[in-house]
Amino acid sequence: MANYVNKQMIELNKVNEENHNRATRSVKTETHLLGTKNDLPLSHRQMQTDGRLYRLAAVCFGVLCVLQVILNISLRLAFYNRGNVTASKYLLQTSYNTLSEEGDQLQTSNNTLNEERDQLQTSYNTLTKERDQLQTSYNTLTEERDQLQTSYNTLTEERDQLQTSFKTLTKDIHQQYRENNDLMSKFSILKQTCPEGWQKFESSWYFLSTVKKPWEESREDCLERGADMVIINSDMEQKFICGLNKRAWIGLTDSVTEGTWKWVDGTPLTTPSYWHSQQPDNGGDNPANQEKDCVELNTVTWHPVKAWNDLSCLHNRYWICEKGV
Repeated sequence: MANYVNKQMIELNKVNEENHNRATRSVKTETHLLGTKNDLPLSHRQMQTDGRLYRLAAVCFGVLCVLQVILNISLRLAFYNRGNVTASKYLLQTSYNTLSEEGDQLQTSNNTLNEERDQLQTSYNTLTKERDQLQTSYNTLTEERDQLQTSYNTLTEERDQLQTSFKTLTKDIHQQYRENNDLMSKFSILKQTCPEGWQKFESSWYFLSTVKKPWEESREDCLERGADMVIINSDMEQKFICGLNKRAWIGLTDSVTEGTWKWVDGTPLTTPSYWHSQQPDNGGDNPANQEKDCVELNTVTWHPVKAWNDLSCLHNRYWICEKGV
């Protein structure tokens, strides 16, 4: 359609140009003729006038043709523009509907994005709080680590000092051990010689007196000899003491608390099975028998194993001393 309109406009321009040229030639000719009309006869002037009328009519006809062409072109343009307007209107309506749908979709997307933004903002706030808490925890742990590092360094120094002290003590202990071994060797040589009047049993020396004295004086004699009255700790030791075959004092008494028997080193009696039958009886509570606060070993009249008897500490008896080898 556009090509057709262009062709019509080109033809219209050509027609206008031809009419303009004709009109120009006609005017020039008329002017020329008017200059000489007074010299022509009347019939000839009449003919010239008719010729001008014919030319004027031709020009009018040409103008009408031009107007007809313009009218046709205008009508065609009007119909073309109307079709274009309808098509444009349809296209615009379609575009509007499409844009409306896209607008609704964009609005929905915008609402979704707003919700996601709010969720992200909430998550961001939560993460910010957690980050601050973690930063606080990190700072606390850093301080604790520094304190532990300081404590570790202090303990390392103390360990090194203790290690040095330990090495020194180890040397001293080894030296002392060697000296002790020397002393033990010397002592072993010395203890092989039995003191006069003493008997050896297991790891102790035993002394049996040859005279009789009360319990207190007997203990004083043992202490003067660097020993104390015998303490019986086992059946083997009981049998050994009984083998001496004497009525002798041993280091057992309840003189501090009646009925509470203790050895001379302060330890309580834990082996009551060596008492003779019905002993201890504290003299049968007979004042004539006095308080029986000391113990004798009576192997003369009683069975050697069950030979303990409580007796007044004022009686005279032999005694038995004991000291370690």
